[in-house]
Amino acid sequence: MGCHMAETQIRVVNELGEDVAHDGKEVGEIIVKGRGVMHDTEGGWSHTGDMGTIDENGQIQVIDRKKDILSDGEGVSSFEIEKVITGHPAVQEVSIIPTPHEKWGEIAHAFVVLHDGHDITEQELINFTTNKVNSSKCPKAVTFLKELPKTASGKILKTQLKETV
Repeated sequence: MGCHMAETQIRVVNELGEDVAHDGKEVGEIIVKGRGVMHDTEGGWSHTGDMGTIDENGQIQVIDRKKDILSDGEGVSSFEIEKVITGHPAVQEVSIIPTPHEKWGEIAHAFVVLHDGHDITEQELINFTTNKVNSSKCPKAVTFLKELPKTASGKILKTQLKETV
């Protein structure tokens, strides 16, 4: 079983929902259960979308985001793309949403908020990303917004962004 924090349980599981080895090496998805945790899965466990390891002491290390976009048969991490795009000096914040596409299956759609006084085109941002990562991982569409929709605690509401596509 995973570790317990303030009546919250945390586990790191493989694709079958089984606990990974507590060796700090085997990577799985981090799932949580407890008071104040949104219950969106079977048995009250909530999938975080974060991939990580757990060691023999119950210490969890986040490694990456789950490959949540399947573009042209390749798994792509929206977290990885977001990291690259926020590296652009004009970009204040970004959120990547997987969007259905007839040719590629899914594409990365970037929702971007620019810093005040900065201007960049959709193509310039796509070109910037293409120079940093494999082109299959680059966003194929960019929507510029004044702000990203967020919860009261500041978490980006990706479900609201999906509804606008």
